[in-house]
Amino acid sequence: MPVRSHAVAARKQPIVSMAFGNKKAKKDARVALAEEKGYWQGEWICADCGYIYDPELFGGIFFEQQTKGFKCPQCSGPRRRYAKKVGDTVGVTLDGGDGPILAASFIGIVLTFALGYYFTFYE
Repeated sequence: MPVRSHAVAARKQPIVSMAFGNKKAKKDARVALAEEKGYWQGEWICADCGYIYDPELFGGIFFEQQTKGFKCPQCSGPRRRYAKKVGDTVGVTLDGGDGPILAASFIGIVLTFALGYYFTFYE
């Protein structure tokens, strides 16, 4: 009879906690590690396609721990194209943003029109 009481007691344990462990303890440990290392606890988002980095899909590795060869799994964008997501807004990307690209594009367009005007009316 004592064996049967142990079997009944074993059946009454929650199956979910036996299969997956204590998720709250794991999450608390991750938060403590992030605070200790100074990692961003919010979300990282790909500036090209909007993919949100999920550490659970990458074995619990924080985004800051990813190597330089890391690419976005959705669009294959480089690591530097990820930005910190704060609320509904996205912060500056790791490569300095799109300012230099936009400035160079504007200068190129102005130069193209200036040369077109010059060669049209003065040659």
